[in-house]
Amino acid sequence: MKPAGVRIAQIADLHFGRDVPAVAETLLEELREVRPTLIAVCGDLTQTAAEAEFQAASAFLDKLPAPSLIVPGNHDLPGWRFWTRFTRPWRRWRRHIASDPYGAVTYETDGLIAVGVNTARRWTFHHDWSRGRINMRQLTAIGEAFDEAPRDDLRVVIAHHPFLLTDAVRGRGLVGRSSLALRHLRHRADLLLGGHIHLAYSGIVDGLVVSQCGTAVSNRLKGEPNSYNLIDATGDRVTVAIRRWGDDRFETHESTEYARDGHEWSIPGAPAG
Repeated sequence: MKPAGVRIAQIADLHFGRDVPAVAETLLEELREVRPTLIAVCGDLTQTAAEAEFQAASAFLDKLPAPSLIVPGNHDLPGWRFWTRFTRPWRRWRRHIASDPYGAVTYETDGLIAVGVNTARRWTFHHDWSRGRINMRQLTAIGEAFDEAPRDDLRVVIAHHPFLLTDAVRGRGLVGRSSLALRHLRHRADLLLGGHIHLAYSGIVDGLVVSQCGTAVSNRLKGEPNSYNLIDATGDRVTVAIRRWGDDRFETHESTEYARDGHEWSIPGAPAG
């Protein structure tokens, strides 16, 4: 990681169709002020994958004041329109977001490499189709991108579904094949960014920092206000700040610092294990 530092604004679960315009406009204003290196958009841009919702999401994304890396979420698939879901699941995504939902998307700049993957699936063996999955092809693409990056670059994976759950949301389920992914990414990645559960927190799993977003601008709250995460990295330190909505602006609710040795992360001063 270069001494100049990297700043990532992490937003998720926009759910246009259920968005709160005042919150969305304030978020755009704040993003202009904090001047991130990259804006990571962790899926669920829409509520029902409707045409008008994608149009609104696209208009919002066009206003982002920094480069963005955008991945889909399960709500960006046609819900119970089964014919469309199985035969043309990403037609509207391609039309309005103009990215490949099947390939890994990479962003690189001094001190940072970020790779986004789509963990949403048309169907799963689990009865809850909102759950996601990561596959070996995606993990191989992530690994190849990281292996070609400078050794000290901050290496970030951007997805929708979570790699770490708190006790309060244990029943929501981790992204499918999370154990395989963690084994593959350990000592190769630094940060795993996600959304999906509309709760904001960060922590460490298998030596990687996981940063989970709340819903940035929608009224689909799960016991917490709207929020986004601001991630600052300098040298071998990363700080994840959760910025929660209060009254008419975002304010820092919680900030956690992490330190790395190689690409192994810990919380400074925390007991080992």
